[in-house]
Amino acid sequence: MVSVIDDDNFVLSLLITIFIQLAFFAGAVATKSEKLYDFAGGLNYIIVFIATFLLAQNGNNTRGLVLTILVSVSRSILAGFLLYRVLSRKGDARFDSALEDPCKFLIFWVFQMAWVFLIASPVIYVNGSGKDPSLGPTDYVGFALIGIGMVFQLVADLQKFAFRKDPSNRGKICDVGVWAVSRHPNYFGEICIWWGAFFTTILPLVHTNEYWAIWTIASPIFTMFLLLFVSGIPLAEGQALKRFMKTPADKERSLQFY
Repeated sequence: MVSVIDDDNFVLSLLITIFIQLAFFAGAVATKSEKLYDFAGGLNYIIVFIATFLLAQNGNNTRGLVLTILVSVSRSILAGFLLYRVLSRKGDARFDSALEDPCKFLIFWVFQMAWVFLIASPVIYVNGSGKDPSLGPTDYVGFALIGIGMVFQLVADLQKFAFRKDPSNRGKICDVGVWAVSRHPNYFGEICIWWGAFFTTILPLVHTNEYWAIWTIASPIFTMFLLLFVSGIPLAEGQALKRFMKTPADKERSLQFY
């Protein structure tokens, strides 16, 4: 394994993340556009995943190879979808009050630096630990969770996007496909992906006695915290309550989807 700055390449990954986000921030300020914000996050993930895997120089690192491919594909799909969606819209309401103030706008990019680095930590560890014990049950559970999460997230995003593009659905609650059984199937998918990634760290950290790496569990926990209590469901349901749930019957009906 090639170690750059630190043994597990965590510091390198953080520096790569800071550089990418600041570069996109500079471009966003110059163009006064937030359209590449989500794409910058997705690209950042992919570069960190591939860089840490290649630096491992371990052709037999089956765990790292499978994990890197799965999460890179998931981030590619999500980044591409979010880029297409934002380009097809007038803008992103999250940044309405920040585009004219570079200092305020920078806060969003600093947050994304922290988000990307923390969420990517299980993959960085698996690729950078230098150890690849034989695959075990926790790995297969992890790979399965990532696969399930990818499917849920992709299907949910495509179904809702198609639902919203149909003029006849204006003002209606999306209740087609996976949205008929879950209020937030896309968030469920995202949470599954990062719990799956964490599960793949278990055997390497036990094999090397590097129990300090248990901190990478912060990846799925932070994902759950954000989506359940901060920027995911609270924002989505706050907007939905105003736009779609106009009667008591609407509210009761929506709760049945959870």
